[in-house]
Amino acid sequence: MTASSAEATYKVWAVDNMVYGPIRLPVLAEWVHSQVDNAWRRAMESEVLREIFNPKPPDAPADWRFLGSKASPDEFRQFDLFITLSDADLEQFIRFGELVEMKTGEVVIHKGDPGDSVFFVLSGEVRARLLVGLEQTVPCRIPAGEFFGEMSMFNQSARSADVITEVESRLFRVSAEAFLLLIKQLPRLAAPILFGIARTMTNRITAANFRLQGNVAAEFVWR
Repeated sequence: MTASSAEATYKVWAVDNMVYGPIRLPVLAEWVHSQVDNAWRRAMESEVLREIFNPKPPDAPADWRFLGSKASPDEFRQFDLFITLSDADLEQFIRFGELVEMKTGEVVIHKGDPGDSVFFVLSGEVRARLLVGLEQTVPCRIPAGEFFGEMSMFNQSARSADVITEVESRLFRVSAEAFLLLIKQLPRLAAPILFGIARTMTNRITAANFRLQGNVAAEFVWR
């Protein structure tokens, strides 16, 4: 193997004689299935495996405070797409993500980074940043109760802008691999969440189109 541990991917030969993957090391190290209660959870939540797996994957970004899944269902009630879900459903969903706490002015994602996850803002606020020449522009600010990064996650494209915290923020990150696992294992739970994300994406695109039409019309009038 020539790739570094951060770049390496793995495949898993499961008990159903199917090969799953490729998956990255953090996902490989985090997810286990308990036949006792038929639930997926992180390896560090298992008393048997806790001593084997480090709660923070070795290739996780150094500036992230990886706290495991310590978010509460109540924190997700501020998001429209989670309102109809029960506490039990939200507890299941929380197991598929990780909580990240960041200080003011820290970079959550860099422009050009792989689009491999979506972030839910539980508290605080972040802003998008674009550098055009020597000028810095702020296309949008994202407060608590909203999410970002979904476009790049779905089409696996590079991030289109930097995202920086405006204040101390609690973010909940769900990777593309985790969403695929959620769809496979809990389709009933995944369906309303994905529908809500798609609806928000559509509303954002529609609003952007209206802004573009308004700018074009204003430019035409003032010529």
